[in-house]
Amino acid sequence: MFGKKLVLFLIGLLLPLTLAAADDKDKTPVEKMTGEEIYEEVGKRHGKPIEFEIQKITLTDDKGAEEVRDVKRYARTVGPGEHRYLMVFHSPDAIRGAATITWKRRFKKDGQWIYLPATGGKPVRLVGGGKKNYVMGTDFTAEDLASESSDKLAFERQDNETLNGNEHLVIDVMPDDADLKSETAYKRRRLWIDKSNFVVMRTDYFDWRDKLIKRQTASNIKNVEDDVWRADVQTMENFKDGHKTRIEVIERKFDEDSVPLDLFFERTLVSGDHVR
Repeated sequence: MFGKKLVLFLIGLLLPLTLAAADDKDKTPVEKMTGEEIYEEVGKRHGKPIEFEIQKITLTDDKGAEEVRDVKRYARTVGPGEHRYLMVFHSPDAIRGAATITWKRRFKKDGQWIYLPATGGKPVRLVGGGKKNYVMGTDFTAEDLASESSDKLAFERQDNETLNGNEHLVIDVMPDDADLKSETAYKRRRLWIDKSNFVVMRTDYFDWRDKLIKRQTASNIKNVEDDVWRADVQTMENFKDGHKTRIEVIERKFDEDSVPLDLFFERTLVSGDHVR
């Protein structure tokens, strides 16, 4: 869900499978794959051109007090390397209509905006350090809410590890682009990817001092279509302030009618038509 990486945000967020099948000799055996090949395989297996979710977000502070927010998330691929993400808050009433919108571009600088209807103005573009800010009280920053293309990243494969009884591939992902380095809050992210189905089950976030600051874990994993898997629950723990955000997917669709292209424009936000 939430995802400048909502789609990592998000993104990232995704019957055992064998990567190197006997009748597919062109594929690289899993143990010989590089970190980048593993990262790209996750996208190949689980990426969908259109996706809609209804989410229930529960915020828990360091004293155990909870707040609940209802959200609709839209994602759409509009061309090679071109993606759109929209996250709309429907409750509580105080923030109804608030939204974040992200345009991932192939050849131009990405665009990301936040819209607060209470201000009565236009969406505000997030630039530079603004993408490090937390979104609407959650533990997801603007940069966590959309995926990043591999050509802007560097990868290091680590030794496999066992989590919850299952073997996982482990890779470190680092910014490798000048603009991205200047905007990201993270020196690196460490991903644990289930070897059986290439679902990212855990992501640790490290700041520029290489200190662990957040951990995202996936649970309630289900097969939603063919080889495509999704986590119905994503939990982000913020170790700095003891805060936690839990995102539960209530409904999910992959049809074009659920994600109309007109949603991803300023005029739709200002008119209020995004609250559907």
